[in-house]
Amino acid sequence: SAVVGDEATVEVATRFGQNPHDMEIRPSQTLLIRRADVLVRNGLEEDAWVDAVAESAGNPRVLRGAPTVIEASQGIPVLKVASGFVDRSLGDVHPLGNPHYTLDPANIPIVTGTIVAALSRIAPELAAILEANRRAFLDRLTEADRRWKATLAPFRGTRVVSYHDSWPYFYRAFGLVEAGIIEDRPGIPPSPQHLVALIRRMREQGVRVVFVETWYPPAVPNLVAREAGARVLVLPQSPGAVKGTEDYIRHLDHLVTALADALR
Repeated sequence: SAVVGDEATVEVATRFGQNPHDMEIRPSQTLLIRRADVLVRNGLEEDAWVDAVAESAGNPRVLRGAPTVIEASQGIPVLKVASGFVDRSLGDVHPLGNPHYTLDPANIPIVTGTIVAALSRIAPELAAILEANRRAFLDRLTEADRRWKATLAPFRGTRVVSYHDSWPYFYRAFGLVEAGIIEDRPGIPPSPQHLVALIRRMREQGVRVVFVETWYPPAVPNLVAREAGARVLVLPQSPGAVKGTEDYIRHLDHLVTALADALR
């Protein structure tokens, strides 16, 4: 919305705080896609659920391959691309790579550039306005990123465990180290053997925080944190899941502040 400003109405097809790996599609979400003039997708199979909805929507503008469908992941240096044979027995694996790339502010100029370029092809008369909006937003983002990095600078090298593998881009952005993941296979409850080994490693490495997204049940991460002497940090993975974080900069403000407060 920062890019289009007043030139378009932006609607979010997923509900705030909704797990993209376990989507329950509501009629209101289907209606949004049916009415859309342009569809911006996260890509990297994070929003694979959209395909079935788009096929049934009766709207050619939202079908994969249409010029009005924008894959925001184009040009992103993707982390954790799967190698070798991948099937569902390995869990909710993303063969094309980890899709949570917006958690690194360094990727946002690429994302906004992709969106502006595509929208400018669709509506050339808006190209100058869209690029001006993008530049203004990136100026604000640059200033905010300096603040975030300064806030987390004392904690560079801190080892962190997460419930799900959502945070590699965030770790890279702010100099954190992935010490483990509670899910040994994504989307599948961890085995007792995996948890025992993880807790032992956390104790040995002095891990102090466990990241958990807002939609996961707290029992297992709470157990792991308690046994390892760490603290659970419940964090929204996308803007809007927590009140007051409806835009990207305020979302990152929340993540950085919560982490810094937990580590002080």
